[in-house]
Amino acid sequence: MLRPSSGWGWPGVVLVFVLALGLSGRAVAAAPEVRIIPNEVEIGSFFEGAQVELQGTIPPGAAAVVEVLGSTATEELLRKGRRGGLWMSVGEIRVHNVPSLYLMESSSPEIPVLTGKETPWGFAALQREVKFSGSIEAGEQAKFFQDFLELKKHEQIYRILPGSLKVSAAQEGVSAVRGIIPLPAKVPPGKYQVRLSAIQDGRLLPQKEARLEVRMVGFPAMLADLAHQQGALYGILAVVIAIVTGFVMGLLFKGKAEH
Repeated sequence: MLRPSSGWGWPGVVLVFVLALGLSGRAVAAAPEVRIIPNEVEIGSFFEGAQVELQGTIPPGAAAVVEVLGSTATEELLRKGRRGGLWMSVGEIRVHNVPSLYLMESSSPEIPVLTGKETPWGFAALQREVKFSGSIEAGEQAKFFQDFLELKKHEQIYRILPGSLKVSAAQEGVSAVRGIIPLPAKVPPGKYQVRLSAIQDGRLLPQKEARLEVRMVGFPAMLADLAHQQGALYGILAVVIAIVTGFVMGLLFKGKAEH
């Protein structure tokens, strides 16, 4: 015959079981969640950037950080220098582990940091990942990273927007997070990782990820296919487009000058 261990009794066992279920339900409800609307963006002939809505949840009292990360690759840059009083290319610099896009937003005016650990987001974290090789000395890497960063920031490919996420009051054990992800006009097509991090008392809580896809359609997609599959035809078409564009612009400016 089965009987409960002494001191508990069946009512106590049932009570513990119910409490455990309740705590488990609250833990699941408090886990971060994230959703992207829309999760697909199309680049057409007149694409000038897009805004994507982000919706998520975090535990009450936590701060939120959202990162949008593109796939990493190696970029090649020409280094300029003076030779005989003239500016010219003096070497090539390869930049490794470069994400095609890096956007970061936070719910607080200051970028949240972790207690006793390196902060895993922001430009400082990006600098730890990016490596340089080629015509560059070890002592120059910090300077060249800043130059590289300014180039990406100018194109709005890399951006940090503290305080741009809005967190509402807690309801049913979670706080709602909302924000707008600004995709620049030069956003490369590809699949992007959208990661929501919750920070509470200097600790990183479980993270949640979603996917965002950016793809070319219409005429830009046709040109991209030509460039990859029929390079010669793409080159001819590019020359023809340049000639026609120059001819049209010439006619326009000539007409204005006559008036």
